[in-house]
Amino acid sequence: MDQKTVSKLEEKIEEAIAEVILKMGLNKLPLLPARHTMHQMAKAAVSVYEAVAESRKD
Repeated sequence: MDQKTVSKLEEKIEEAIAEVILKMGLNKLPLLPARHTMHQMAKAAVSVYEAVAESRKD
């Protein structure tokens, strides 16, 4: 995937992660992760997506 698409997907996934974590809050989660951690989570999710998309090409 091109870098612009990857960046946009990471951004949108990070926003979704942050929204879910904030809605659940400390009542259900043991900690609220730092923004950097949520960014890393989004990058990991996009990496998995890219790997699956690449494997389907073969």
